[in-house]
Order: sequence, then structure tokens, then C-alpha cells
Amino acid sequence: MELSGQYRITAPRDRVWAALNDPEILKASIPGCKSLEKQSDTDLAAKVAVKIGPVKATMSGTVKLSNIHAPNGYTITGEGRGAAAGFAKGVADVTLTEEGDETVLSYSARGQVGGKIAQLGARLIDSVARDMADKFFKAFAEKVGEGPLARAEQAVEHAVGDAAHRVTEAAHDVEEATEKAAARGFLGGPIMWALLALIALVLLIRLST
Repeated sequence: MELSGQYRITAPRDRVWAALNDPEILKASIPGCKSLEKQSDTDLAAKVAVKIGPVKATMSGTVKLSNIHAPNGYTITGEGRGAAAGFAKGVADVTLTEEGDETVLSYSARGQVGGKIAQLGARLIDSVARDMADKFFKAFAEKVGEGPLARAEQAVEHAVGDAAHRVTEAAHDVEEATEKAAARGFLGGPIMWALLALIALVLLIRLST
């Protein structure tokens, strides 16, 4: 079984490389991943629940990184077993290429299965593998890159920042007006103007939010 593909990620290469070496991000991106623990700088232990046709199993195995050329790419080798379901092993070469503000992630993978899984047929296995790869890279790109969720979070941050800035400016203007009016003794002096200033500031905060 052989798979290959390319995915464009809206993020600099250094950020993508760091994410490819972050067990938490990988665990959150891998479909059905129950655990992914770092054993060393190049070795990880994983448990992944898979479903291929009528066969369901939790595969336990190891993942090893080699041919590491930061931040350009590496080779990842994995092997897992699922009791009566059989086994799966594979190796993939992953490369990262910068294109402006984006990173193109390319991979070429080769895999082998045995046991009950192998009896399901190459076409079904190939289809499930491609679907898992698409789901993984889509989730990975969303977490690492500036996808719709990240852009929405940035928009909220900008909106909150702008609102806070407007409220600060308004508070400063009200404070100056209060001091001037108090000096003139207008509308009952400083106490009355302090109350009006407080009401105006509360209204500004409510309108800003």
C-alpha cells in the first residue's frame, strides 16, 4: 500500500515543524488516537482506535523518527498490533517547503498490514488509510495554521482591543470634562459631574461590548 499527498498550511515552516514534534498536537489531530506519549526525542508510544469495514480494534504500537533535518522534514516509522485484528506497519517521508507565508507539507508513505485486517481487501484498506490521512492533515492544518477558527479568534482579540482602547479614550475625555466643569461649578459642582461621568462610562462600555 502506498500513499502520497501535499497539504498547504497557512503558517511559517518553523511553526509547522514544531507542531510535527508536539505530541499533544499530533494526538489531537490523529483520528481515534487515545494516547501518544513521548518516550525520547525520537520515540513515541501510541494507542489508536481504528475501524476498517466490520473490523474494530485498538492498535498499540511505537513510532520512531529518523533522518531528521530540522525544519525541512524527517522519516517516521510506525508499527502497531491489535490483538486478533492483526498488525500494521509503515514508513513515511515528510518534507516541509516554504512558499511565502505558507508551508507546503508533502508526504510519501508505504504500509503493510497482516492478520484479519489484510483479509478485508486492498481497496477498502487503501480507502480507509486515505480518509484517515485527509482527516489528520485537515485537523493538523487547522490547529497549526491560520484557519477559520484561528482567524475568528484573532478577530475577537482585535475587537476587544479596539473596544478597550475606545473606552480608555472616552474615560480620559470624560475625566477632563469633569475637571473643567467642576472648576466652573456647573450643574452642582464636582459631585454631580462625577455621577454623570460614571453613567456615561457605563453606557460606553455596554455599547462597546
